[in-house]
Amino acid sequence: MIQAFIKHVLGVDADHPGIYGDTSSYYGTVEQQGRLTLHLHMLLWIKGALTPQEICDRIMDPKSDFQKKMVEYLENVHMGEFITGSLEDVKRNLDIAELDDQYKNPTENTSNTTSTPV
Repeated sequence: MIQAFIKHVLGVDADHPGIYGDTSSYYGTVEQQGRLTLHLHMLLWIKGALTPQEICDRIMDPKSDFQKKMVEYLENVHMGEFITGSLEDVKRNLDIAELDDQYKNPTENTSNTTSTPV
């Protein structure tokens, strides 16, 4: 399956470019999750792609068309939702929960556990 992805999606050793551009090189490794399912981590090198510094420079330039287009893209692909209701529902439920003396904020680690060196 991974070989098919590399050939057909990335365009390596194929007669077409990959969907991300012309793949110059790649490195990947398959990893097993706790539920024994496999997943892939992959690093791609795309010919002609911007370097991280070039991306940073363009994003930080307030006059940059790149910055504007990147923000538009991110706003179009990101959507925040709550499974348990609307934002107002979640806020109301949190306000109620915080009135309980036993409530512990799940985002704060208040345990005093220490790890023992091996």
